Amino acid sequence: MNLIDQAIIFAAKAHMGQTRKSSDIPYITHPFSVGMLLQKENCSEQVIAAGILHDTLEDTAATYEQLKEHFGIRVANLVLAASEQDKSLSWEERKKHTIDSLKDAALEEIQVITADKLHNLLTIHFDLDTIGEAVWDRFKRGKTEQHWYYASMVRELMIHQNEFKLILELKKEVIKVFGSMDVPY
Repeated sequence: MNLIDQAIIFAAKAHMGQTRKSSDIPYITHPFSVGMLLQKENCSEQVIAAGILHDTLEDTAATYEQLKEHFGIRVANLVLAASEQDKSLSWEERKKHTIDSLKDAALEEIQVITADKLHNLLTIHFDLDTIGEAVWDRFKRGKTEQHWYYASMVRELMIHQNEFKLILELKKEVIKVFGSMDVPY
């Protein structure tokens, strides 16, 4: 069985019973979609596997050691780079840390992070079209804070826009969802 198939099975088991925010959609659809975005961009097998596994450290009982054992240190480190390190911090502190970490991120880390954020925004966009502004009620921080976060992510990622075209897709999606790249504060 190849690395991607193994990642799909591992992630499906790890996320079993979880659903997407305020919905009955199985959570695995998100990491699987992230993997598909990465595959479409001809990313390496390790990057695609990391995309599929990207939320296992943050949102399941899976450990870094398990990822390293099953998928190797490269994949485990990519998942770690895409994970929030300290859930005890406030939302603002966690998001600021994520934004700041992009300055020193390797291209493969940026690929996983960008695909994750793009799929999240594509989902928000779909839900905006379906249920309207009520979509923002699903989040601990509303539309203004989400706008700040996604626009700030894009600003940091733009230095790599020629290396990874999904960054431009993410920027377009920020503009579609929020109306601009201008941060409201």
